[in-house]
Amino acid sequence: MIMIGDLHGEHLNVLNKILQLEITNTPFIQVGDFGLGFHDLHRDIKTLAELNKFFEMHNNTLYIIRGNHDNPFFWNHRHELQFKHIVLVQDYEKITIEDQKILFIGGGISIDRKNRTPGKDYWADEEFVFNQELLNNACTTGIDMVVTHIAPDKAWPYTFTPVVNHYASREPNLKAALHQERSNMTMVYEQVKLAGCKQWYYGHYHQSKIEEKEGLLFQCLDINEMHRPSIRAVSD
Repeated sequence: MIMIGDLHGEHLNVLNKILQLEITNTPFIQVGDFGLGFHDLHRDIKTLAELNKFFEMHNNTLYIIRGNHDNPFFWNHRHELQFKHIVLVQDYEKITIEDQKILFIGGGISIDRKNRTPGKDYWADEEFVFNQELLNNACTTGIDMVVTHIAPDKAWPYTFTPVVNHYASREPNLKAALHQERSNMTMVYEQVKLAGCKQWYYGHYHQSKIEEKEGLLFQCLDINEMHRPSIRAVSD
């Protein structure tokens, strides 16, 4: 299994790496901000179809969660698309991949949403939504790994960047909303930790960072970063 960071439509870089490294028979997991929705609907569907053929040629499969820069329409209509080697993973869906029970949760807040056009490059339902019932159901049989777009507030980054502060000066409620969504994701963290989770991958923050907290390994993936997890239990 190989994890992939935010792409923002630059998927050709990853495809070239896969070709250069001759990677076959491998599941790939992309942590959101794939970039679906910024073009005409038919163009994006055509892109997905071409990607499906590429991954099929090498017997690879690509799992994608939605980021804040993805139109939820594609995930809401994934069964109509019917791609065998491209999987648009629903929020709170748990899939066993290479013997790892992986919980997927997408979404996040766009800090520049006030500068974007609703329905074109911003979607009101792009945010992460905490759902206790779905989380309970997922945790019932245990979780080995979590893949999200944003991070809980227990993980890096711990402070707002100058970029966030810049946009917060234009939207007074932005910081409160960002604090709330990360606090909600921390409720996910507290529960999956009890369910046995040992690894957590996320993107969104455009830097590469690894840290261990309370026996759980967190890894933030940078844009276009590819990483093959070491499937092991970290120290308690």
